[in-house]
Amino acid sequence: MLCGALVVGCVPRTDLAGKGTADADVANAAGASLVLPAAGATGVPRNLAAFWVRFTGPVSFPDGALTLGGAAGAVMLAQPVVGDCPDGGAGLCVQVGVADELAPASSYVVGIGDGLEDAAGAPLPAGVVGRFDTAADVDLIPPAISGLTVVPSGPCVLVSFQTDENAEAGVRIEGSDASRAISAGAGRTQFSLAVSIADLPGGSAVAIIATAADRAGNRAESAAVPLTVPLGLLPLAITELLANPAGTEPTQEFVELRNLGEDAVELGGLAIADAKGMDTLPPTTLAAGAYALVVASGFDPASAKDTPPLAGTPLVRVDSRIGSDGLSNGGEAVRLLSADGVVISSYSAAIDVSATAWSGKSVHRVPEGACDQEPSWTRIPSPPTPGWGAP
Repeated sequence: MLCGALVVGCVPRTDLAGKGTADADVANAAGASLVLPAAGATGVPRNLAAFWVRFTGPVSFPDGALTLGGAAGAVMLAQPVVGDCPDGGAGLCVQVGVADELAPASSYVVGIGDGLEDAAGAPLPAGVVGRFDTAADVDLIPPAISGLTVVPSGPCVLVSFQTDENAEAGVRIEGSDASRAISAGAGRTQFSLAVSIADLPGGSAVAIIATAADRAGNRAESAAVPLTVPLGLLPLAITELLANPAGTEPTQEFVELRNLGEDAVELGGLAIADAKGMDTLPPTTLAAGAYALVVASGFDPASAKDTPPLAGTPLVRVDSRIGSDGLSNGGEAVRLLSADGVVISSYSAAIDVSATAWSGKSVHRVPEGACDQEPSWTRIPSPPTPGWGAP
């Protein structure tokens, strides 16, 4: 075993090369920081289940390179596990289980021993990552979950809830044919996330359950909220809007649709609706993974002023303008509806693109499979990519 001078609990060599990103804003030993508990935290339970360390980039370290120790001596640690950073921040995060109960009302130091290397094999400095202080007692009480709300939104549900202490939380979807768990983040008491249900059969009954675990590993879950998956959902998404074209308005406006599924989808009978009007789409078969542009009847794909659509992209022509009077430059909701009025996908960010600087620029859903919520849309318009794929 290659245990460095600061080692207080040796674990097998862990290779993290090729994982993570390099833009986290940290400046401790080897560019690492203590995420959970946060550096300087007090009242940390003596029966701490694990701690999280963030690195700024890919690393490889030998046995025992991550350490935990205090006045009472060494603390045995479990095998590090690479995962998404629990606070949602950038970087590479490692969770390390704590095998021993910590001393009461004591200070502990998380450190890095010798032998740490970056992705290129260059040695990184050892040192202190962060410190925290323990509480006087162990924590045996699980977090309380309250305020669970579940709101359907197109092919997703918006879930929010809160806990009475900082927790690592998630949402579980239970159905007769499947069970799925989604992380909601950690280190806070307020949680909100969007969860896709597009892959679930229409009309099926599922249960939405919030889960939470505190720093001591005590776990809790909420009562189940029943949900019936809407009928008529299709794997279609509004992925781009050009409301302020460089060419003629509203003729050169478009709404880009993408089939995110694995089978072709028929667009005929669906509708595009804005705040005051609605257009029924003509028969058009959209292949799996393909894009289509909903455009006005006079749309010119060869216009010299705007980016031309990718060759072969279907143009789904409606009336002389989309919606009641074309797409509003000031921002308005646009919805893709089933024949029965079910919202399949929507754009509700209502980004104002009326400024001269935004002429000829689009707003994009990033990533294209993201749920229907404001953060899924680029806040600053960028060059259009009609049928070309995500920018």
